Amino acid sequence: MTVPTAAQALAAAATLGPFSAVAGVPGPGWVTWAALVDGGPLERRVVDVRAALAAGPGSPDVDLRVAASLAHLGLVARLVSPLLGAALTSGVLPVAPPSGVHLRLAGRNPLPLTLPSAQAVPVADSAALAAALDRCWLAPAVLPLSAAVAVRTGLSRSVLDGNAVSAVAGALRMAAAARPELVGPAAAALDEVLFHGALAGTGRRRDDGSFVRRSCCLLYRLPSAGTCGDCILA
Repeated sequence: MTVPTAAQALAAAATLGPFSAVAGVPGPGWVTWAALVDGGPLERRVVDVRAALAAGPGSPDVDLRVAASLAHLGLVARLVSPLLGAALTSGVLPVAPPSGVHLRLAGRNPLPLTLPSAQAVPVADSAALAAALDRCWLAPAVLPLSAAVAVRTGLSRSVLDGNAVSAVAGALRMAAAARPELVGPAAAALDEVLFHGALAGTGRRRDDGSFVRRSCCLLYRLPSAGTCGDCILA
């Protein structure tokens, strides 16, 4: 059986929805994930998100940590959605170093993102998928971003780790909603993430089987925002 290329896997993931789609090649003004972690682009993104939130209902005075948390959650969700979608639909996880992930940090999510030089790592089952995600993406890309946000804003690592697991759970849930045959594999992959690797213990299953994180993204601090469906406060 021929193993799909990373490009083929990403093309398959695009059928799951706009968050799971990637662009072709990076254009002018794009930045790499590595540059994002280094500081300047990250700080600008937080400022942009804070301004967008402040322009919302009630024109709130948005706490920097709230903006940083929501910016971080959006970035991680944008990154992992096409990756997990590709793995679930094609059996391979696209892998690239942080310097090989390109984004255009403008506007609302889903932000334009591309991985032009990604390689395909076969993942035969949910355990292999979770292990590869941890090794190839969480450790080298997501956790360094979380550390950078924590240093620059004072945001709790428990909030940031909760954002990361929420992004993973959301990406898996989105894939399952788009393709019913992925419900089982997506649920199994999430269970592996919740019990093994960098995000172990950051979330759990409710009695009804739904996912709940063990921290809050701070969205509730915005006027009339309420809580997310996976929030521990819900």
